Amino acid sequence: MKKRRHKRCLILWNEYIKNLIENKKKAYLRYLTTRSVTDKLEYKRLMATVERETRKIKRQSWETFVSRIEHDLHGCQINAYKIIRNLNRTEKDNL
Repeated sequence: MKKRRHKRCLILWNEYIKNLIENKKKAYLRYLTTRSVTDKLEYKRLMATVERETRKIKRQSWETFVSRIEHDLHGCQINAYKIIRNLNRTEKDNL
């Protein structure tokens, strides 16, 4: 069975997340150069912030995706079933 290289992902990349990740990388590089405890704590705080915000955006993206499918059942039922089928396939491929 062939594995797919390109998966359809939820939309979660925006400027806010991009800036958070850049700040986290800068804090990590600062920690590597100084090896101080305060820089390490700052890096860990930024790492937790990035993860929390990414999780929140994923949840919002999933909710809009599901609501769009629910409200469009009569218009494009075939497309909704294709999307659900592809989601099931990608879950099986990841196992």
